[in-house]
Amino acid sequence: MISKNAIIHPNVRFGENVTIEDYCIIGSPFSGYNGQITIIGSNAIIRSHTVIYAGNIIGDNFSTGNKANIREQNTIGNNVSIGTLTVVEHHVKIVDSVRIHSLRLFLNIQK
Repeated sequence: MISKNAIIHPNVRFGENVTIEDYCIIGSPFSGYNGQITIIGSNAIIRSHTVIYAGNIIGDNFSTGNKANIREQNTIGNNVSIGTLTVVEHHVKIVDSVRIHSLRLFLNIQK
């Protein structure tokens, strides 16, 4: 299921049973873009406001939290989870079964 609010650029290929939530941008061109294909494997769940740049090759069972940002030309294995507000820079290789999540601290300041 791909949300009607998502933007899917040309040269994006999806496996089976992929969910793209509201306001995602998939295959976003980058400086120097020359038509690189973006592949997202089967059973992916891309949560709202995630941006995935062009040229990524992403395996099966991939998931993101909200507002993840995945820069261009990465290779990402199967069963990978990228958490909310996490940024993956460009030209990175992530092997199978890796979880990358951001650290958020909540302070309770009392006066």
